[in-house]
Amino acid sequence: MGTITMVASGKDGVGKSTLSVFLGAAFALTGEKVLVVELDNAFRSIDIISGVYGKLIYDINDVLSGKIEPHKAIAESPVSENLSVMSAPFNPSLLPVDDFVSLTTNLSEAYDQVIIDAASMPGAIYCAASCAMRALLVTTADPVGIRYSRQIVDKLEEYSVSNIRLVINRVVSPRISAGIVPNLDYVIDNIGVQLIGVIPELTDIALASSGVTSLAKNSVPMRIFSNIAERMRGNDVPLLVF
Repeated sequence: MGTITMVASGKDGVGKSTLSVFLGAAFALTGEKVLVVELDNAFRSIDIISGVYGKLIYDINDVLSGKIEPHKAIAESPVSENLSVMSAPFNPSLLPVDDFVSLTTNLSEAYDQVIIDAASMPGAIYCAASCAMRALLVTTADPVGIRYSRQIVDKLEEYSVSNIRLVINRVVSPRISAGIVPNLDYVIDNIGVQLIGVIPELTDIALASSGVTSLAKNSVPMRIFSNIAERMRGNDVPLLVF
């Protein structure tokens, strides 16, 4: 059985979907079979980031309703070999939690890594938390991000997700030195979750997440995501690569 990881955030726009795809690509680069499942039906960006825009005809609701078999709602991504994605429901209605858990658990039999891109909405968080073995909490280094991230930690713990790690994304050093937050330790201490990754605001990542370019295997951005993947495996690799 593969590992099911949920990627959560306290607010939109922190790069949760980008992390989900490129972390999945990092796992896939080492030969693991990876599936990214999108639950963010409000912003639905996985298809663009993963390069499968126009290839996903069906979504999770089509599978859960029994309309199609799961493989028909899954598309292979050109971002990385062994990486596939399943799109969020077009219909924003609540997912049946028990059916989603059953589907995700069954999919984890076929994939080494199942990454759930959970929207910041309570229903999506509960669905993902109901089957996740661990969680990555993504935040930006600002007071609003910190406040809402702390609330998500409380919610995840309420849902019995205890293995939570923090990724601080879109870090811009001048903004920290200008006093938006004192330092990254301040972010970590106020959220109360162990840090596993720091991702700077890089043009290459922005271009890749917009489908304009791809991240080269040995590029600095891909090394950043690969190091997060290795730390998730329990390996001792540098936190920072920039």
